[in-house]
Amino acid sequence: MSETKLHEFCKGFGALLSRSKQPSFPEEASRLNDRGNLPLHAACSFQATADVIEVLLRAYPGGASQPNGVGNLPIHQAAMWQAPVETVEVLLVRHPEGATVRNQYGSLPLHLAASNRAAPEVVKLLIDAYPDALHLQNDDGMTPLDLAMADEAMVNDQVVAMLEGRPPPPEMTRRQKADKFNERADMLERKIVGMRSSGPGARSNNNIKLALAAVRKLADRFPHALYSAGMDPNELEIAFSDQLENNGDKIDAEIILMDAVRKRSKPLRDARGALTSTTGPRDRVEELLSSIIGLDHIKSQLRGLRRTAEICDLKESLIPPGGIRGRNHPLNLIPPALAEDTGRPTADHMVFLGNPGSGKTAVARLLAKAYHELGILRKPKFLEVERMDLCGRDKATTIMKTKEVIDEARGGILFIDEAYTLGMSSKRNKLDTGTDAINEIMRSIDDSTKKRGEDNHPLVILAGFPVEMNTFMVFNGDLRKRFPLTFEFPDYSCVELAQIFMDLANAKGFDLAEDLKPSVIAKLLEEETSGQWRGERNGRISEMLLTGCRAEVRKRMRVAQMEDDLDFDPQLIIRSDVETVIRTDFK
Repeated sequence: MSETKLHEFCKGFGALLSRSKQPSFPEEASRLNDRGNLPLHAACSFQATADVIEVLLRAYPGGASQPNGVGNLPIHQAAMWQAPVETVEVLLVRHPEGATVRNQYGSLPLHLAASNRAAPEVVKLLIDAYPDALHLQNDDGMTPLDLAMADEAMVNDQVVAMLEGRPPPPEMTRRQKADKFNERADMLERKIVGMRSSGPGARSNNNIKLALAAVRKLADRFPHALYSAGMDPNELEIAFSDQLENNGDKIDAEIILMDAVRKRSKPLRDARGALTSTTGPRDRVEELLSSIIGLDHIKSQLRGLRRTAEICDLKESLIPPGGIRGRNHPLNLIPPALAEDTGRPTADHMVFLGNPGSGKTAVARLLAKAYHELGILRKPKFLEVERMDLCGRDKATTIMKTKEVIDEARGGILFIDEAYTLGMSSKRNKLDTGTDAINEIMRSIDDSTKKRGEDNHPLVILAGFPVEMNTFMVFNGDLRKRFPLTFEFPDYSCVELAQIFMDLANAKGFDLAEDLKPSVIAKLLEEETSGQWRGERNGRISEMLLTGCRAEVRKRMRVAQMEDDLDFDPQLIIRSDVETVIRTDFK
């Protein structure tokens, strides 16, 4: 059996939690793919959180004790792929004997955790669950301690101490951690220099050229795979070109790659919570995701889709046409997963449920850009429509208008706001033309599925309020089948509303006083407004607050001009501005 939809959802988690409410979920949770993996195995391999694991185990309790094709239990996968400590704890509670089970290579979960740099907390859990594992060898004769010490450049002192049976050393300071990382980097550089200077037999020039060609091909076809590794493909190409030009065949490929990784950086937020610029490589997808406040389940789903896309592109870049031939081929150690014949992932049509201002339209607009960056959509196009854009006075007109809208949105995203109105008949006309629009949308989706996307059909998102949309989808079961993903947009918390306000203010060029922190704004909102009032507005509250603060700044500016106050800053929002707006306008 091939990879199922639920296996894919387990790489992102957000849609999985929504799908768990469907009647078919228990059957899907017990389904194996062609490698013998349950969705639970897949979730553990992609660092699922404890709540995701709990959902899968409730649907299929026997999953915790079921091995995959190589004898790995879910806890083996969790230990190998650095799953959160809470996830490992849940698996041990459900199946404590899992810590004593060996896979086909004789490895216990502790062996896999030690060799794959699992967190010290995870290692401690596994030791406590099965202390004898400290002294047991796998089929290669390696104990967990041997595996942890195999790569001296990546040794974790806390893990080694636990594996040796002694108390872990005290927590290092940030300066000590930085010094430790510098020592490891120096050790790696010395190791690489030693390997290069030990003669042509240590590493053939042909293999280096092959690796260089693979990296270049990956950069050409899918640069975001390099961005995910912290490398800027443009700077990487310049560095390789300079090295080829200056040294001929003598290519310091490893050192170039290490320098590229060393420049890795991520967008950060300052003390006030505002996004700060970075000098490292720009990852457009992560920049887009960082602009979203909250909604982690949607971000995780997009990142899961991205991981799948990167694996596909990595396979295309590394495996030559006709496959890998010969036992001694340099690429013979490619993981089996890369050798599978899987096509590029496609985005599923979605349903967005949320109250007004909860971010449905903004996220859909962002997805158009993000999916285009990932190569899943051909255009970053976003078209927002509603009932009046799809429905006419009769069936023929409705079909024509719906076709025109679909054609206009091809290659991008078609966002149908308040989609539940398609299930309501017009007061002027007793004919339910909304049904005709729905049927045309379904027909178009089915035709696109048969042609496997050759007609560039748009990704369709249906959006609306939770109660109305759930009722609409229940009464349109055929439509429901064509929209496997459902995302719920919860109401924003006061802290999230404060963060949205600060981001909006910074985007408009305003600075915020030092005492104006998210916690301060959130407390004011909590005290001066009700949950019902906030739920009816959500993100629009932040826009209202910024508009009010701008008016307060203008009032203070007029006073400053009359008093000849030369120190007045017209771009600074102070605490009293926010307090005044919330206490007087937010009622």
